[in-house]
Amino acid sequence: MGEIYLSNLSGQFDYKQILDKYEQLKLQRVNLIQSKEIKVQQAKSAFKTYANMLKDFQDKFEAIKDGSFLDRKSIEIDNKDIADVTITDQSAAESMELSFTVKQLARNDVWLSQSGKASKDDSVASEDGTLTITINNEDIDIDYTSSDSLEQIANKIDQASEKINASIFFDGQNYRLLVSSRDTGTNSTLSFSDSGDLLDALDLGSTDSHVQAAQNAKIDIYGTEVESQTDRFSDVISGVEIEIKKVSSEPVRVKIAQDKEQITKMVEEFFNAYNSLVDYAKEKTGKGGELSGDFTLHSIRSSIFNTFTPFMEKGLITVNHENGHITLDRAKFTTLLASDEQELKDTIKETQKRLEPYLDAVFDPYGVIRQKEKSYDRKIEQYEDSKESTIKMLTLEMERLKKQFIHLDSMMAQMNDVKMRVAALIPKEQQ
Repeated sequence: MGEIYLSNLSGQFDYKQILDKYEQLKLQRVNLIQSKEIKVQQAKSAFKTYANMLKDFQDKFEAIKDGSFLDRKSIEIDNKDIADVTITDQSAAESMELSFTVKQLARNDVWLSQSGKASKDDSVASEDGTLTITINNEDIDIDYTSSDSLEQIANKIDQASEKINASIFFDGQNYRLLVSSRDTGTNSTLSFSDSGDLLDALDLGSTDSHVQAAQNAKIDIYGTEVESQTDRFSDVISGVEIEIKKVSSEPVRVKIAQDKEQITKMVEEFFNAYNSLVDYAKEKTGKGGELSGDFTLHSIRSSIFNTFTPFMEKGLITVNHENGHITLDRAKFTTLLASDEQELKDTIKETQKRLEPYLDAVFDPYGVIRQKEKSYDRKIEQYEDSKESTIKMLTLEMERLKKQFIHLDSMMAQMNDVKMRVAALIPKEQQ
């Protein structure tokens, strides 16, 4: 149990009040250290934000550095309610115009038993047997017993293969068995055989029970009919996928062309990311900023700016010397894109040779970003140690002073007691 101290036993001074004021005075050093630590934490946070912005700038460059983005295509389609056309491989897709008509949608194979049961819990077969369903040359065997209900048989078929669906169909009077292929196309055609009498009992597998025949999707491109197992055509045109939605004699017209607008935007986004770095550096390193006096951000900006020389030499960018922003000259860029795409690729390649190694070095574990973060961490750790040490020393000093004051207060109380006893021995007329 800790000691209990009573202040001002002598009645002559309150040492607790003195100690409290002394402690407050000493704690000002702790507050000063805390204030410095907060500034470092704020600087670290601001620098981390800059590092994230720099990473975004790097990502924007990654998207254009190899020049493949110049192959981006856009699609115009005049009848999207009939079909959709999408680009799956930008580099493989060629600029072109084409027209096609949708002749037939893909269907799955569907069989509905012509006989049924008054209850789905009624048994079906009169003997045990094995139902075999063949799909794409694969035999799927389903064993059944004479006691199996219609629902149990449906569940057995449904669980026998991922390629087949089975369910119960109620026609208003009887429960019938509905069996279908999960996938579309002629490869999903079903056929039935039976070692027992299940098929006969349900009248399944007959011509009448074949309610929908599996079929391939068909489109006609300039007189050539093309088929697909599904409603998607992925191999008809390189880098392009066609998805049909409905049959129509009306042609679907498609135009595939270089997406100049998107290509230009990607380059603009790259330079806009640089401009954001410039603005952030000005804000945070200026007077009152969290990184005021730190030239690291300006050094990085300057190094990056120097890598833009290939764009400058081609007159593709302009520099605003008031705010440091770089602007892409859209007219010159699109002209060069149309007239000499290879020259534009070479310009980007030259920029890559300069910028990529620099950014790699900046983000290297021993690069400026990581080293700066470590520097902030070391300072914060030093301040934490300093606060802990100062508080520890103050605690010890306060304990020591408290004991000294207690001893002094006790001595003064004893002196007062002696004084009072001596005074009591002296006659009042002599006092």
